[in-house]
Amino acid sequence: MKKTLYSALAIVATLVASLVASSACFWFIYQPQEPKSLQD
Repeated sequence: MKKTLYSALAIVATLVASLVASSACFWFIYQPQEPKSLQD
């Protein structure tokens, strides 16, 4: 019983982690302009 519960918890935690990580990269197309002071 505990093994099944821990397995289900691990699957849910993995799914939540992948959703959070991919939502952080949602605006991957947007590339801000580099400031001129940093171009050197």
